[in-house]
Amino acid sequence: MKKNWAKLLKRLAALLLVLCLTPVFAVAESTEETDSDWVNFILLCNEGMNNSGGNAGNTMMAVAMNPEIGKIRLLMFTWDTFIHYEGYDVPQKLDMPYRKNGPEELMKVFDDNFGMDIDLFMSLNYLNLATLIDKYGGVDVTISRAERNALNGMVSSKEHTLKADADSGTLSQLVMEMLAQQYYLEEFGPDTHLNGLQAVGFGWLQYDSVYNCCLREVQVIAKLFSSVSKTIGEHVVLYTNDSGEPKDVGNRRAINLDDLTEDDIEFMRSEVAPIFEMSYNNLTEEQIISITTTLAKVAYAASRQGVNIFDSVEYTVFPLEATNPYDNVAGTLGHLIDTEKNSEEMKKFLYNED
Repeated sequence: MKKNWAKLLKRLAALLLVLCLTPVFAVAESTEETDSDWVNFILLCNEGMNNSGGNAGNTMMAVAMNPEIGKIRLLMFTWDTFIHYEGYDVPQKLDMPYRKNGPEELMKVFDDNFGMDIDLFMSLNYLNLATLIDKYGGVDVTISRAERNALNGMVSSKEHTLKADADSGTLSQLVMEMLAQQYYLEEFGPDTHLNGLQAVGFGWLQYDSVYNCCLREVQVIAKLFSSVSKTIGEHVVLYTNDSGEPKDVGNRRAINLDDLTEDDIEFMRSEVAPIFEMSYNNLTEEQIISITTTLAKVAYAASRQGVNIFDSVEYTVFPLEATNPYDNVAGTLGHLIDTEKNSEEMKKFLYNED
């Protein structure tokens, strides 16, 4: 019983690592990995104005996290991937289940295609994702001159549409004030800082290919891990009875993980509050508090071993056929895939402990 409880805490801790970052996700545990320390997730980002489905899902990721060995891996699926969707005579695009019936439907279809058992989800639209990125200080990415120019062109092209939405009352005044700010980017190159809307726009650039667009999107999410870690680290310093309270904490709150008070738990909960408040999810408050406190303990233990799991995110893009010429299915262009082969290679990438 004690062993099972310890494994549960590990899984809850890894879950919060994603909760601290993610646009849209569902948590999934592979049927082949139930006895390991790996925890798996699916992330889906909604490009529309809703939080619970109905719009295209621009981001579809599988995530594997192992807090014990400090591994976080993101596997991005291109949304032009065809998958089997029960009730349809021909394959459908990967974002169709979310578009039709939201994250619950996505979880079922992903399970049917790739053998995952999904029971939790979180969903954010693109404005909430941008706000979340801003909340944690933006992201630093590598951006080329061509990408910068394409991003600025996108911002310019959206201006007319946004004004029309404001006039029709579709967008609130608060949102319009945010969008009215200047989001044109002058810099480019390594470690270029992007705010929320810039980061979302960069991740959705499709001027060269869907594959490259997905590479940008997964880079943004990977970099967001570091931003969340850095922001929380500016507010909190953790210690234990063995290490003793640090002498120089500055303006940070010092929290003893061996003697957590209700105020400590409430403070840590407030650090991740925006993630849950801006999303559509099926997490209970008890689950949120449990994974928040568990994450703090695991992150501290990792840091004592010199491991920063937030800064070591590995990522790639699937399916294996993502760079092939498009297939034509009933007049729709996309990639027909070898599901079994992709599932096999996906697990090799996600669960390799080297």
